Amino acid sequence: MSINTNKTVPFEIPEINHGLKEASGLMKLWKHGLELEFEVATLGLFKSGVQTVRIEYGDLNAIKYKKGWIKDKIILEGISMRVFEDIPGTEIATCTLKVKRKEREDAQSLVSNARMRLSEYKLEQMDGEGGR
Repeated sequence: MSINTNKTVPFEIPEINHGLKEASGLMKLWKHGLELEFEVATLGLFKSGVQTVRIEYGDLNAIKYKKGWIKDKIILEGISMRVFEDIPGTEIATCTLKVKRKEREDAQSLVSNARMRLSEYKLEQMDGEGGR
Protein backbone atom coordinates (compact mmCIF):
# COMPACT_ATOMS: atom_id res chain seq x y z
CA MET A 1 0.00 0.00 0.00
CA SER A 2 1.34 3.43 -0.91
CA ILE A 3 0.46 6.47 1.18
CA ASN A 4 1.56 9.90 0.01
CA THR A 5 3.35 11.07 3.14
CA ASN A 6 4.47 14.28 1.43
CA LYS A 7 0.99 15.86 1.53
CA THR A 8 0.56 18.37 4.34
CA VAL A 9 -2.54 20.02 5.75
CA PRO A 10 -2.39 23.41 7.51
CA PHE A 11 -4.10 23.57 10.92
CA GLU A 12 -4.68 25.92 13.84
CA ILE A 13 -5.13 25.47 17.56
CA PRO A 14 -6.84 28.73 18.62
CA GLU A 15 -7.69 30.04 22.07
CA ILE A 16 -4.72 28.63 23.98
CA ASN A 17 -4.44 30.11 27.52
CA HIS A 18 -7.77 31.95 27.19
CA GLY A 19 -6.87 33.45 23.82
CA LEU A 20 -3.41 34.72 24.69
CA LYS A 21 -1.76 32.15 22.42
CA GLU A 22 -2.53 30.40 19.16
CA ALA A 23 -0.69 27.61 17.37
CA SER A 24 -0.52 27.10 13.63
CA GLY A 25 1.24 24.47 11.63
CA LEU A 26 1.19 21.54 9.26
CA MET A 27 0.04 17.96 9.72
CA LYS A 28 1.26 15.06 7.62
CA LEU A 29 1.43 11.28 7.64
CA TRP A 30 4.63 9.42 8.34
CA LYS A 31 5.33 5.71 8.32
CA HIS A 32 4.32 5.07 11.95
CA GLY A 33 1.74 7.77 12.56
CA LEU A 34 1.11 11.50 12.30
CA GLU A 35 3.56 14.37 12.39
CA LEU A 36 2.58 17.84 13.60
CA GLU A 37 4.93 20.72 12.88
CA PHE A 38 3.82 23.99 14.48
CA GLU A 39 4.75 27.22 16.19
CA VAL A 40 2.95 29.09 18.93
CA ALA A 41 2.29 32.85 18.77
CA THR A 42 1.70 34.83 21.96
CA LEU A 43 -0.65 37.79 21.47
CA GLY A 44 0.01 37.43 17.76
CA LEU A 45 3.44 39.01 18.22
CA PHE A 46 5.93 36.64 19.78
CA LYS A 47 6.45 33.31 18.05
CA SER A 48 8.06 30.23 19.48
CA GLY A 49 10.44 28.23 17.39
CA VAL A 50 9.06 25.54 15.13
CA GLN A 51 8.32 22.35 17.05
CA THR A 52 7.73 18.87 15.66
CA VAL A 53 5.69 16.22 17.46
CA ARG A 54 5.24 12.69 16.14
CA ILE A 55 2.27 10.66 17.29
CA GLU A 56 2.49 6.93 16.67
CA TYR A 57 -0.59 4.93 15.69
CA GLY A 58 -0.10 2.83 18.82
CA ASP A 59 -0.78 5.96 20.91
CA LEU A 60 -4.12 6.70 19.23
CA ASN A 61 -7.59 5.36 19.96
CA ALA A 62 -9.31 7.25 17.16
CA ILE A 63 -8.97 9.91 14.47
CA LYS A 64 -12.15 11.84 13.64
CA TYR A 65 -13.13 14.51 11.13
CA LYS A 66 -15.98 16.95 11.73
CA LYS A 67 -17.21 19.46 9.20
CA GLY A 68 -18.06 22.99 10.30
CA TRP A 69 -19.45 26.15 8.70
CA ILE A 70 -16.20 28.11 8.80
CA LYS A 71 -13.60 25.60 9.92
CA ASP A 72 -13.54 21.83 10.13
CA LYS A 73 -11.97 19.85 12.95
CA ILE A 74 -9.57 16.94 13.07
CA ILE A 75 -9.92 15.27 16.45
CA LEU A 76 -7.20 12.95 17.68
CA GLU A 77 -8.04 10.74 20.67
CA GLY A 78 -5.05 9.33 22.54
CA ILE A 79 -4.70 6.30 24.76
CA SER A 80 -3.14 8.42 27.51
CA MET A 81 -2.89 12.05 28.60
CA ARG A 82 0.84 11.91 27.84
CA VAL A 83 0.28 11.41 24.12
CA PHE A 84 -0.37 15.12 23.55
CA GLU A 85 1.65 16.64 26.40
CA ASP A 86 3.96 18.49 23.95
CA ILE A 87 1.06 20.01 21.99
CA PRO A 88 -0.48 23.21 23.38
CA GLY A 89 -4.22 23.62 23.82
CA THR A 90 -5.07 19.96 24.21
CA GLU A 91 -7.67 18.55 26.55
CA ILE A 92 -7.62 15.27 28.43
CA ALA A 93 -6.18 12.78 25.90
CA THR A 94 -7.75 14.77 23.03
CA CYS A 95 -6.15 17.08 20.49
CA THR A 96 -8.43 19.19 18.28
CA LEU A 97 -6.96 20.79 15.17
CA LYS A 98 -8.99 23.33 13.20
CA VAL A 99 -8.75 23.29 9.41
CA LYS A 100 -9.99 25.98 7.01
CA ARG A 101 -12.74 24.98 4.56
CA LYS A 102 -10.46 25.53 1.58
CA GLU A 103 -8.27 22.71 2.95
CA ARG A 104 -11.24 20.35 3.44
CA GLU A 105 -10.52 17.97 0.56
CA ASP A 106 -6.85 17.49 1.48
CA ALA A 107 -7.71 17.21 5.18
CA GLN A 108 -10.39 14.58 4.58
CA SER A 109 -8.00 12.59 2.40
CA LEU A 110 -5.25 12.72 5.02
CA VAL A 111 -7.65 11.69 7.80
CA SER A 112 -9.04 8.87 5.66
CA ASN A 113 -5.53 7.54 5.01
CA ALA A 114 -4.59 7.90 8.68
CA ARG A 115 -7.75 6.08 9.81
CA MET A 116 -7.06 3.25 7.40
CA ARG A 117 -3.48 2.97 8.67
CA LEU A 118 -4.68 3.09 12.29
CA SER A 119 -7.11 0.24 11.56
CA GLU A 120 -4.35 -1.78 9.92
CA TYR A 121 -2.12 -1.16 12.94
CA LYS A 122 -4.83 -2.36 15.33
CA LEU A 123 -5.44 -5.49 13.22
CA GLU A 124 -1.71 -6.26 13.23
CA GLN A 125 -1.71 -5.93 17.02
CA MET A 126 -4.68 -8.28 17.33
CA ASP A 127 -3.00 -10.82 15.02
CA GLY A 128 0.15 -10.60 17.12
CA GLU A 129 -1.77 -11.30 20.32
CA GLY A 130 -3.52 -14.30 18.76
CA GLY A 131 -0.26 -15.85 17.64
CA ARG A 132 1.22 -16.14 21.13
